[in-house]
Amino acid sequence: MDKISDIAADIFTRLKKWDKKKMAQERKEIGRYLLKQLFNQIPGASAVAALLVGGWVASTFTTSPIYATLASWGLMKGGTRVVSSGTYRFLSVLLPLFAAGTTAYSVQKLLKYFREKEMERNKVLVAQLGSELKSALQAKLDLLEKTREARLLSENEYFTKKANLYQTFSRKLPEKIRELIINKLAG
Repeated sequence: MDKISDIAADIFTRLKKWDKKKMAQERKEIGRYLLKQLFNQIPGASAVAALLVGGWVASTFTTSPIYATLASWGLMKGGTRVVSSGTYRFLSVLLPLFAAGTTAYSVQKLLKYFREKEMERNKVLVAQLGSELKSALQAKLDLLEKTREARLLSENEYFTKKANLYQTFSRKLPEKIRELIINKLAG
């Protein structure tokens, strides 16, 4: 116990020596690590949809043995519906997969629409640039077009890379929270 109290006392004496600048730096570092851990744990939208559907199936069509016994005695209400085992297997496996797939598809369509609107805004900003930067962008767009024609990129990859080029040349830095949300929805 003395060893722990000695270590704690040593830590407190070191903390007392810190100035405000060092404390602010440490707070930022701790905050960065906490946010990194927090946002790495957030699942994608399709995973959340699958979990919600799976939870709905489990709560609607199943019950624990104790609750089933109490429900058979009339003391509790059991599962709200009774289905065959084949239907239950379908609902518990395929329905969450279907929900995940359709959610992923919907999110991709929504993100495509969002990226198109964002690219249109960036094209307006790029139009205001000097001719030297415009020609550099055009050279990169031409190269990107050649890679698409050579079938090295899918349509989605081509569009994403094109949008990223306009984003880079528009000199409009993406907002971190927006990028985080887009990455989590897409992932």
